[in-house]
Amino acid sequence: MITIKTIEKNNAEIKVKKGTPHTTMLLGIEMLIEALMEQCPNLTIDTLLEELKRIYERDNGGK
Repeated sequence: MITIKTIEKNNAEIKVKKGTPHTTMLLGIEMLIEALMEQCPNLTIDTLLEELKRIYERDNGGK
């Protein structure tokens, strides 16, 4: 099971139950991408991936 919860305006938390198959996690990611693309009509997959990469690197010290 995967749960996403808003902590505050610009902060969220995700909980993935131990033993959740990686295919389930990938399907969840795909559904989140679809939801983002529907809500932001000018968003392209390339822009989305660039933004995700920037946020990941910022939050993980460029690793």
